[in-house]
Amino acid sequence: MTAVPVLETPRLRLRGWQAEDFDAFAAMMADSDVARFLTLDQLPMDRATAWRSMAMLAGHWHLRGYGMFVLEEKASGTFVGRAGPWQPEGWAGFEIGWGLVRGAWGRGFATEAAAAAGAWAFQTFGLTEVISLIHADNVRSQAVARRLGAIPATPTLHAGMPHTIWRAQRGDWQFPLAGPNT
Repeated sequence: MTAVPVLETPRLRLRGWQAEDFDAFAAMMADSDVARFLTLDQLPMDRATAWRSMAMLAGHWHLRGYGMFVLEEKASGTFVGRAGPWQPEGWAGFEIGWGLVRGAWGRGFATEAAAAAGAWAFQTFGLTEVISLIHADNVRSQAVARRLGAIPATPTLHAGMPHTIWRAQRGDWQFPLAGPNT
């Protein structure tokens, strides 16, 4: 089993998945506002589907040697989402992705977590580029991608929905690590 590193930012701990994360993850994925941009059908997940999704995220680490981290707020120990690199079979490229519980939106956590996970991925794997696949209507994630140094590059369809592949070169990747709306 691949050991998942623990990354720390000023406000977040990025760590591996544990069985104890399931209730919080299932609640996040059952929220229709969150699921809108994180599920293939834009619908909330039931608990059984959320379990399979969490198992896939944890298993990605074993199969690829990297994956989405659990995001834990350091001050409270609260699960606030997931972020990190992944590249499922047939994916458009090495992606840095993110998704947060609704209560964590607007606090800069997505940018902070993605910046740290991306920096780790660039350094660990010697990458020259990462992508983020973002739904055409997901303006919040588009703003995060811009703050990280990514640019919209290629319109595409993903699960039959309009998306854009955002690209960030190693030298353009930004590392804002703290503060609201960073």
